[in-house]
Amino acid sequence: MKQKAILQIVACLVSLALFSCRSTKIVRATFPSDTTARNRDSMSREKEAELAKSILQKINSNRIPFKTFSAELKMDYEDDKGKKMNNLGVNIRMQYDSIIWIRIGGPLNVEGARVLITKDSIKIVNRLEGTVTLRNVNEGQELLKLKMDLKTLQDLILGNAVFLSDSISNIVTTQSVISFASQQEGLISLFNIFADDYVVQQCKIADKDSTAPNSRVVELTYGDHRLVDGRKISYQRKIYVEEKNVVKVALNFRKMVFNEEESYPFPIPSRYTKQ
Repeated sequence: MKQKAILQIVACLVSLALFSCRSTKIVRATFPSDTTARNRDSMSREKEAELAKSILQKINSNRIPFKTFSAELKMDYEDDKGKKMNNLGVNIRMQYDSIIWIRIGGPLNVEGARVLITKDSIKIVNRLEGTVTLRNVNEGQELLKLKMDLKTLQDLILGNAVFLSDSISNIVTTQSVISFASQQEGLISLFNIFADDYVVQQCKIADKDSTAPNSRVVELTYGDHRLVDGRKISYQRKIYVEEKNVVKVALNFRKMVFNEEESYPFPIPSRYTKQ
């Protein structure tokens, strides 16, 4: 397992981050708030502001709280250069606002890599190549090309809404889906949420300046929502990342456990080469 592939996998898992044991075709989402002006002209600013406030409150009420979290899942990975890795076994463990621990296994569950992310560091042990990558948080953000804090990464893994600000506009409502845009500094996020329960269905995060060098588009699709501890959580995720290259990842969560004691073993063999 090449170091570059590991980094792309980790970036998708924590950017977010599903299907069984076969390769999955990942289809990009559409966002009415980005493709049509329907319902905008007829809605006053006051009405849209009131609706935006209600949408934000209802989405936030669906947030999944946790002290600790662990999950087992299967992953398919594909990039635009023809690289494919199917049926990878992934284990994730997290402690709230403290630790993200990831183990990636290949065929026969042979461990390929282990990742440990904290508030101030990112560590990656590549067991197939005998290397270890150690970075502080600033270097790690550049390494993974993700400018976000640990809590946001944890929210991505859980399926909580991220990059959602108080600035909501371009609201489009249908019987089944509500679509809207959310503005942040340098970014715009587009959301599709289910109209009946305000659970996130799809999210697209992009640089406002799409012509800027190394501009990135990340699309997340959530499916197979199940009740866990009274909250709906997605067991199926599709992730599409487009920057210089295109990376597609499909995740199928098999097991999730909340608020049980977890360990985060991270041995680093002395013979490994540091990078």
